[in-house]
Amino acid sequence: MKKIVITLIASLTIGFSFAQVFNTEHSAHFTKESKKDIYKIHFPTAYGFTTLHHLDNVMMDNIKAMVFTKYDQEMKAGETMTFNLPKLGLRASDLQETIEIDDKLIVLSTVMDKKSAKHNLNAQVFNNTNFSVNDNKVIASFPIEKYSKSGFYNIAISPDQTKFAIVANMPFVKKTQEKVKVWVYDMQLNLLWEQSETLSYESDRAYNEQIFLQNSGIVLMNKTIDAYKKSRHNKLLAFNGKGVETFDFSQDGFLPMNMQLINVNGLPMLTGFYWNGKKTIIKINSKEGNENNGAFLYDLGTKTLIGIHEWSDKLDASDLKSLEVVDVTIKGDDIYMIGEKYLYDSEFRKNGNTTTTDLDYLYTYGSSVIVNFDTKGTLKGFIPLFNSKQYKNEAKERGSLTTLVLENGLRVFSNNDNHITMNSFFVDARETFNYPRVIPFDHGTATIPNVIPHTVRDVKNYAMVYYITQYRDRYWFNKMTW
Repeated sequence: MKKIVITLIASLTIGFSFAQVFNTEHSAHFTKESKKDIYKIHFPTAYGFTTLHHLDNVMMDNIKAMVFTKYDQEMKAGETMTFNLPKLGLRASDLQETIEIDDKLIVLSTVMDKKSAKHNLNAQVFNNTNFSVNDNKVIASFPIEKYSKSGFYNIAISPDQTKFAIVANMPFVKKTQEKVKVWVYDMQLNLLWEQSETLSYESDRAYNEQIFLQNSGIVLMNKTIDAYKKSRHNKLLAFNGKGVETFDFSQDGFLPMNMQLINVNGLPMLTGFYWNGKKTIIKINSKEGNENNGAFLYDLGTKTLIGIHEWSDKLDASDLKSLEVVDVTIKGDDIYMIGEKYLYDSEFRKNGNTTTTDLDYLYTYGSSVIVNFDTKGTLKGFIPLFNSKQYKNEAKERGSLTTLVLENGLRVFSNNDNHITMNSFFVDARETFNYPRVIPFDHGTATIPNVIPHTVRDVKNYAMVYYITQYRDRYWFNKMTW
């Protein structure tokens, strides 16, 4: 009996005292070659990772370099290589998208040239295993006559990451109908199908639309008609390589705004935010942001709005405007959607009493919210996150947030407290996040740096996360383990 009692007490003590501890170690500091450099972490493993850094699409037509560097498990730099985005005539391409698949990174860029009379979309494939890049392949192209009427491209990736779609809006031609071209590729850059269509809408210089690619290969376009009028409404267009079908999407009291395509137990669905249309109309470049009245879930298989939920009275939704879907996580029967206000503006930079032609760019992130549905569309709750913050110019890298599911809990990485913070949701266990601390200039007291949210990457099947932190002009790589 005595032995049993001691064992029971020991078990209770262990269970009561257990708490998850997240620890972080950091590398030596580094500085950027330019304030406009953007860093991202790719191919994270227990043995290290690779970074890509490049200039943020600055006005530099002659050369645009992509720089890759390998880091070991101690976050020390090793092999590095540089390649340039392709040119058309004298113009260098602009980076549009990167797609990471296994040990490869597909780099998609666009370029136009009046003399060549072309607007191209290029693909270069970086191989992380042998640290090489394939020759450029033009995977989409259409003719142009002038830069002011050059059309534009949209790219969408299927939720299962097996294929991607390119949708090109042809150049504006007055008093004609809108024309589009669609290409769908697998991740080996094999063309699955392509399609050209003339739509039943007037040609314009710009359109209000979102593009999605289902796992089945069907391309969806959520098209907003009369976006800034009381007659605003939405159509869903489905392209399959042979034709296009059009469906009514909006309805009375439901005007969909920003959304994301997800796959729920094999079923394609759209989830995002909506406007009920009862108050003011949507404004162009609204300084305060445009109204959102709640969240929705839409079943694409049945063309049914299975969940539409207005903000609850317990939620202060006064600043939940111009929401973008930052992330959607599906875990069991739960859908967790994170929405965040995003506004972009610019203003002339003032130098004393003289106004120069230089511009400051202003980026507003937040307020933000977590929406929790079940997979049938029933609302389980709204959880407010962070208040609004504005960042200027290159400081935007500290804005927004990133979410990961770690140890069965939803973790949100941000700079909500003016330094790195990891907030946890939907987890019962006690835990401790040991903040990374740095001595920024090799003297003085330790400081908690900022996180660069878009650099946060987890290592699959390992209790490990990498991310980059920043304090003033110094940066550190970090490895979090538990």
